[in-house]
Formats: sequence, C-alpha cells, structure tokens
Amino acid sequence: DGAAGAGGAKSKLVQMVTVALHFLRDVYGQFFVLFMDTFIQKPFLFILSKTEISNHKRLTDLIRWRPRKTPLITVSNHCSSLDEPLLFSALIPWPMLQWQLRYSLCNDNMFYVFGEVFAQLFFHAARGFPIWRSRSINQPSFRDFCFKARGGGWCHIFPEGRIWQPWKLQKEGRTLGPLRPGVGKLIATCELQAPIVLPFYHTGMHRVLPQVPGTKKQLMPPKIGNTVRVRVGEPIEVQDLLDEWRAKRKEAREAEGITDSWTTTKVDEQLYDAIVLRVEAALTKLSQEVDFEAEWQPHPSVLPFMKKAAA
Repeated sequence: DGAAGAGGAKSKLVQMVTVALHFLRDVYGQFFVLFMDTFIQKPFLFILSKTEISNHKRLTDLIRWRPRKTPLITVSNHCSSLDEPLLFSALIPWPMLQWQLRYSLCNDNMFYVFGEVFAQLFFHAARGFPIWRSRSINQPSFRDFCFKARGGGWCHIFPEGRIWQPWKLQKEGRTLGPLRPGVGKLIATCELQAPIVLPFYHTGMHRVLPQVPGTKKQLMPPKIGNTVRVRVGEPIEVQDLLDEWRAKRKEAREAEGITDSWTTTKVDEQLYDAIVLRVEAALTKLSQEVDFEAEWQPHPSVLPFMKKAAA
C-alpha cells in the first residue's frame, strides 16, 4: 500500500509539473507570437510586400465572436513553407492573442529539425502539432489536433497535405492539388457540435518562397516586393452530412467492436470522402476568382531553372 501510495503521489506530482510547464509555455507563447507578429511578420507582409484580403471581416468575426464551444476550421490551398505562419499574421487581428490563435500542423521533418527543445519553444508555443506523413490518419498527434477543434478551438488545415505551386498546377492542368482525407476526419471528429468550416484561397506566396520547378527545394531567403492576395469564402455546409452519417457511423463501430470515437471505419472513410468533395468544391470556386496570368507569374529567381528544364 505504501508503494502504491508513493507511486500515486509521484504520478500526481508529474502531472502537476506538466500542467505548470504547459502554462509557462503558453505564457511564453503569447509574448513569442506577439513579438513575431508585430516586429517580423506584419512588417514583411504590409511594408516590404503588399497584402490584400477579400472578406477579411468574415474570418475575424468568427475568431472573436463565434458561439462559445463552436469549432472553427479553416481550409486553404498550400503554396509554400511560409504559408504558416506568415498568412496568419495577416489574417489574425492585432494584437495576436494566444487564446485566439489557430492550431496548425507541421510535418515532422520540419517540426523537429532543431530538436525537441526548439520544437517546444517555437512550434508548440505557437500552437503547432507535428504530423508524420509515414503514419496513418489515426496517429495520436493528429488526434490531439482534431480534439482541439472538437473542444471548440480554431484549427487550420491544408487539405492538399503538401505544397502545390503554380508551375506544378499548370503542368497538371489544375488550380488545386488533390485533397487528402485528413480534412474529412478533422471535420467529422466535431460531430457533437458541427464546426464552422471557412475556406480561403491565396496567391503570391509562391513568389515569397519560390520552389525550384521539378524539385521540392525552396529558394531562401524569402523574397520581398510581392503581392499576396487572400480570398475568404463562404462557410461550407457540413451539418447535414454529419447528421446523415451519425447513425451509420455508430452502427459500424458497434459491428466492429470499436468503443472509441477516433478509430476510422470504412463508413467513416465514406463520410470523409463526402466532406472532401465539398471542401474541394469551395476552394475550386474561390480559385476561379484568380487572375492567373497576373497572379501566377513566377518569381525572377526561378526563371533560370525553368529555362534549364525547358531546354
């Protein structure tokens, strides 16, 4: 009994220390994101570059005034490794407050590039979660991310799952890369309280951090003097899908003996596909507002690579 009591006390102590460290990280995170936003990101976007946002108030009102415990999920195309956090510096009202900040995903190669301590002080402090592309859609880190939305938080996801710059989209005759089922699972996880799903489509970030055509290499440092345009769309209706599939999902779990709400079933996958189609339609509709000839022009730094590839 004494050993059990000591073990329980130790467990409680570890839990208390963990909670305290997370609190300190959040306090640090508030100052960190405010500093980065005020002195680096916003000057880059609004002084060294030009940024235009259509229907911005539609998003800021949801960040500030949506009903309590209502999940907010934003979805967009993905053009560069600086989409996050640069775009959100433009989108989130100043001063950027920790409790209004979005949760986001970052691939594990970048997340842990400088080790665990840096990840805690940089990505975790700014509400980032690592995602392993080699793992399944049921991976724990993605579950933690999805449950932030389920609890009423704001989560942003790039449904394409990887960078798609104009040179690649043009090559394949697309305005958007193929969407992955992760966005469907994220939205479906919020079945208890249907989320507000808001799409936006942006251009210009491919010039801020150009990608060498035919490779994954992006040309550092970030380029100034560009115009970034963000088009915020109408909320995507998902309540009807969640209602329609609720009973089917419950029956599938019971039939397979699944007791949790996280593990994916075949029926879940069908729902994810239906959600993905709606997200894809909304983003494609926004992409039709783009003046591709003007907004998809490559940055001069990649022109030599393009000429070499064409030769």
